[in-house]
Amino acid sequence: MMGRFRWGIFGTGAVSAKFVAGLAATRDVEASFVASRSIEKARLFAAAMGVPRAIEGYAEAAAGHDVDAIYIATPPAEHVRHALMALEAGVPVLVEKPLAFAAEDAARIAEAARSRGLFAMEAMWTRFLPAARRLKDQTASGAIGEIRMATGSFGVSYVPAPNSNLFDPMLGGGAIAHLGAYPLSIGQWLFGTPELKHATGTIGATGVDEDAAVQLLYPGGVIGSFTASLRAWGPDDFDVMGTHGSIGLHGPIVRPYGLDVATRPPRMNDATQFDPKMRLRETGLFHQLLQRLDRPGRGGRTTRSVRYAGNGYQHQAEEVRDCMLRGDIESRIMPLDDSIAVARSADAIRRAIGASQGSNVPN
Repeated sequence: MMGRFRWGIFGTGAVSAKFVAGLAATRDVEASFVASRSIEKARLFAAAMGVPRAIEGYAEAAAGHDVDAIYIATPPAEHVRHALMALEAGVPVLVEKPLAFAAEDAARIAEAARSRGLFAMEAMWTRFLPAARRLKDQTASGAIGEIRMATGSFGVSYVPAPNSNLFDPMLGGGAIAHLGAYPLSIGQWLFGTPELKHATGTIGATGVDEDAAVQLLYPGGVIGSFTASLRAWGPDDFDVMGTHGSIGLHGPIVRPYGLDVATRPPRMNDATQFDPKMRLRETGLFHQLLQRLDRPGRGGRTTRSVRYAGNGYQHQAEEVRDCMLRGDIESRIMPLDDSIAVARSADAIRRAIGASQGSNVPN
């Protein structure tokens, strides 16, 4: 039986801080060290977040310190190098999304973990939130009939900074890698591996995709329409539409805290036929009132609260610990094959819109 679960942290950015803060909402875990290329950054992070040790250098941290798993939150283009570094040292990994910038590198991480019998998982934390898991259950249950379409978006307006993780192609920048990963991963989780039908986007001055709009076709005929942007604010949502209603995440796509559910049976009549009462219905304020009362999907609309504890980051940490206690080397909720499939979709989208493919990092 595993005792107190000890985490090592690679990277000193905001996401690492959120992960460490999230550990406070679960029992018997601790962050044992934080590693960075800069000892000054590591020490500052350790002091601010209550982490006992600050270490300079990732190789030294992986090889020389006893932890149960390492959480990797370095830039996407560096994920493969740092994950392989930890796995080669015999340490399981939780790798911040995307698992790797390119599908080829995601497959390398999976192969390294499987060949050594070590646990590895992408830290797509949204999949582990109670609302997202309820969305999957409700979608699979047939609550809204036959699923026909899904839409999702994530857009944040950033001021371009060429040397930032978001806009530097050598660090794995771009809207698809940083924001589009969420709707792509949720779609993969719900419907399986899609075929890219169309993608369009805007390439910024640094060569990364700053805006992207994508159409995917999933097994069973479900159509996915997703957008991601580093330059425009978006609704940050995810909705599944079926023959008998719709289910959407309530709250931001990354941090949902409920479900919006609307149920309604299909219409039987032909709406194109002439009706003698149309003159009354299509007149002025009466028309507007009817449209508000009778808009598609409104019937039976409810918002169901499905909240999470803490800041929500602890759910994925608990999954790692629980899987390792069972002896599992992969998560059933976030399997490595899903991460590789999402990375392949991201690669295809970037090729279609002419975005930089970043840089594959050698062993």
